[in-house]
Amino acid sequence: ESEEPRPMNAHAHSHVAVALAGPSGSGKSTLAVTLAAALRHEGVRVTLLHQDSYFRLPKPASYWSTPPEHDTPAAVDMERLAEDVRAAGRPPPEPDEAARGAEQLQIVLVEGFLLLQDEPLLSLFDSALFLRVDREACLRRRLQRSTRSESEQEGCRRYFLDVVWPTYERITLPALDAATLPLSVLDGSQPAQAVAMAALRELEALAPPAAAAAAAPA
Repeated sequence: ESEEPRPMNAHAHSHVAVALAGPSGSGKSTLAVTLAAALRHEGVRVTLLHQDSYFRLPKPASYWSTPPEHDTPAAVDMERLAEDVRAAGRPPPEPDEAARGAEQLQIVLVEGFLLLQDEPLLSLFDSALFLRVDREACLRRRLQRSTRSESEQEGCRRYFLDVVWPTYERITLPALDAATLPLSVLDGSQPAQAVAMAALRELEALAPPAAAAAAAPA
């Protein structure tokens, strides 16, 4: 029987903002949804934000016509994302019923592949998780996650190899090396359940207000 993730409980306090970063195709969105569900199940108030919702321009109609700038920080409305992170951290006007009599732990979880490159945005996070996955695995996942025509599938492959991965190596990896906030690198090539369990353990260790709220042993 596989071990279930043991998330933090809701009886210790406060507000924690966590960035979940990594290359395109590393499993950030899947992990973010899994973490949010596990934490909410324990009574934690979670706000989940996706960087992809903040692109300044609509999604291009074809990979063959996608400009290289689409995968750079300039393509994302970082100011609006930062404002939403700040807004999500404000306490609700009325506490949840489950939190009455005790302060409710609140986590703002933001996932995206361009989170570490913007200093004003980065300053809002208490900690970060980074999924490391190799190029071939990321490309395979990206090709498998949507149904496309043969031409678009080839366009996706070419765009990933010519633009997405080189941009990741040029922009994201240096930002990862330069990051000064508490940060943990996870092996995103592991099965999803194993990655989720590791991420929950790291959240307990990385996020200072959450450390006192670690789940009791099963």
